Amino acid sequence: TVDVDAPYVSRTVAVEFDPEHGASAASSGARYCRLRVLAQAHAEEDASASECVRVHSRTLDALGKVRASQPFARRGGGDGGACVRFVADDDVPVGCAALTAAQRYNLRACVERALEFEVVDGECLGLVDCTFELGRADGACGRVDGELARRAARAAFGGFDRVLTAGEVFVLDIDGSAYKVRVAETNSLSALDASTTIGYHCFRGRVRAETAMYVRALDDAKLAIDNNKGHERSIRLAEREIIHVTTRDGEMFPVHRALLRQCIALTGAVRRAGEIGESRVDVDIDVDTDVFDRVLIFLEAAELAKPPPMYDIRITETLSAAAETLGCRTLGDWCAHRLGAYASRLREYAWDEIVAHNAAGGVWLCIDGMVLDVKRWLGEHPGGDVIIPNQSLNIDASRHFEMYHSSRESFLYLKEFYIGEVAAADREKIPVPETRASDDFLAQLRAYTTFRLMSDAKVRVHLGQ
Repeated sequence: TVDVDAPYVSRTVAVEFDPEHGASAASSGARYCRLRVLAQAHAEEDASASECVRVHSRTLDALGKVRASQPFARRGGGDGGACVRFVADDDVPVGCAALTAAQRYNLRACVERALEFEVVDGECLGLVDCTFELGRADGACGRVDGELARRAARAAFGGFDRVLTAGEVFVLDIDGSAYKVRVAETNSLSALDASTTIGYHCFRGRVRAETAMYVRALDDAKLAIDNNKGHERSIRLAEREIIHVTTRDGEMFPVHRALLRQCIALTGAVRRAGEIGESRVDVDIDVDTDVFDRVLIFLEAAELAKPPPMYDIRITETLSAAAETLGCRTLGDWCAHRLGAYASRLREYAWDEIVAHNAAGGVWLCIDGMVLDVKRWLGEHPGGDVIIPNQSLNIDASRHFEMYHSSRESFLYLKEFYIGEVAAADREKIPVPETRASDDFLAQLRAYTTFRLMSDAKVRVHLGQ
């Protein structure tokens, strides 16, 4: 029997299976389904680059004809997940899906484990071109004819409407040798059009008859590709719009220069990019990779007149520092506003106010005198959305937090939920469980929560430490 009872599975949209009766009639036309993964039984197909996943015909009946013909991706995989299509095979047990070795790798699926497949929503654009990186499967050095490699790619991936996703990996036979083939790029715009389109990203798309397929070596030192001259995406003009930014920890980002015009510290690089005769512009910045990635997301949203992501307070603080380093006033002002709004909502709360708020349906938690509003997070809580309301409200929940959060990484999230402190005059009213939090835990908690309104000394006094 396939597990369909997990609380996050909506019964109005999930396909449910029964070994005897197949799919539930109530689930007809479902958007996604949970199936148990099996290894592909056909040896030849298991070693292929096929996009077809074999399922029982009852699975297709439950999905409906329209849904069954569409591409499916791993549920929750975002816009860049690998896609497959379902085909009927009644030798596959009901509630199961037979995947090839490549499909299991690309979907991050394990045999005999459940996997949720979701219909790929929205229009999947036709590809102008795609590029494949090649390397000998045995890791040896060698050479290959570029035309033969392109023909092999066209034969394996050129099926009309085949959905290709950047990052997918397959093994192909090229002229009698096995090659590891990685989908390096997928593009729905030409290089020139992409260079003038802010916010252009293409992680996957549909293969068309006119889709150009290019190949290049995964490692030029190990594989030589003959007869490949002129068979690559034309990027010479597009490069004039790109600045290659290297972060403090060595990661390189190719960034459209229009996005960086707001960064005063990079004005020189922005001016050099686009000049005739300037082949490539490189610049180093004193910002870490993960932070700069979020800076780019913010700048792109601003350029497209979209609202920026609502980063949590910890991330906003790192972005504020990056804005100062890059001289980005727009980002700096946004961070200052967000941090100011956070500071303005912090205050002291009477204990009776906390109890009344929880009685009205709120979820204000008290840990070591801190007041934490965790209601909006309950659905994401790894321990479920019931344990906190049932066990930890209207008491000092420090001991519960210590018991269930052995990793101190949990401390990093507290600032996002912090709204203030229990008023000093009311601290004696807080019920404390018979088993109290350990001194070591409280010491570590206070070392992490330096953002609190009260000093460490006052916190220790009210808890009798």
